[in-house]
Amino acid sequence: MFKHFKTQIKHFFDAKLPFEILEEFRPIEEKDITHKFNSFEKVNDQIVVIDIKEKTNSKVSAIVMFVFFIFLILLGFKVEEGFTHPVAVLLLTITFISCVYFFVKIFIKQKAYIILNRETGLFTFPYRINKYKSYVLPFNDAIVFWVGTGGVTGNLGIELVAQHPDKKIGGSSLEAHETNFRKIWSFYVWYMDKNRPLPPGRAFDAYRQQDFERRKAEGFPKPLYRSHIPTPEATEEEQAERDTYWKEDLEDFTREADSMMYDPEIHKDWIHVRFMKSKDTPIAHTYYRFEFEDGRIVYMKTDENGRGFEPPKTEKFTGEEIELTESWF
Repeated sequence: MFKHFKTQIKHFFDAKLPFEILEEFRPIEEKDITHKFNSFEKVNDQIVVIDIKEKTNSKVSAIVMFVFFIFLILLGFKVEEGFTHPVAVLLLTITFISCVYFFVKIFIKQKAYIILNRETGLFTFPYRINKYKSYVLPFNDAIVFWVGTGGVTGNLGIELVAQHPDKKIGGSSLEAHETNFRKIWSFYVWYMDKNRPLPPGRAFDAYRQQDFERRKAEGFPKPLYRSHIPTPEATEEEQAERDTYWKEDLEDFTREADSMMYDPEIHKDWIHVRFMKSKDTPIAHTYYRFEFEDGRIVYMKTDENGRGFEPPKTEKFTGEEIELTESWF
């Protein structure tokens, strides 16, 4: 049991995400801001504020607790010593307190925000339990990882989590307009790379021109983070103007169009391994190309310690270490 727990802890820390735009995500539209159930409180070229009040979860919990409380009361009238037995008293007390707690969460307006400040580069997120406490740190210093909340491999119900900077363990869930953790993180990284255009979506359209002019006045500095997908300018003319500054650094993205990157939500049965050049030298930040008998192609990248994943031995595939150029755009 201890060995299994140790493996889970090790896997937990292997789930750290790189500061890279990993894949495409749904554009942020105006309805994502104006709808009454939206997560976004503010969206512009300088700051994005995401409200995480979690009132929906509180409503479900309150209803469940209230139904259970009524059930215990009805049961108490039919069972001898129903309201005097210590266990019954304890259950009623706990259930009543839980009902009050969740109803308070519903009706008291809580303010808990995730703040992405593109201008200053600061990242703000609330403490998970006491949401009135928030952490503020440079985006570059954040440690963000995925956590599976179920299944044999822990890969079901995956959440994106930011580690609490004042603790060795523990973290806060991160949210956006997507549910897939890779898409959420890709949005965060793209938005916080102030040297790239604003992310896709009409919510940013009113700010694109002034953001372009700002980057132009700064001489179009190179991107802060790498990307696996194109991040173009709003118009062909603006794209051409920017390319005159980035021309020497243009790179072609050579991965096949119908291939995909390793995704723990999809490749749940892949095996955790460590790729080593020698006993003491890991194969770090390196791509591996896996081609399957049915024509599928999946790429996987190792971390700084050479840790990564490969398909189970039951599948027929070939794997090779490759030189894969990544796109800045």
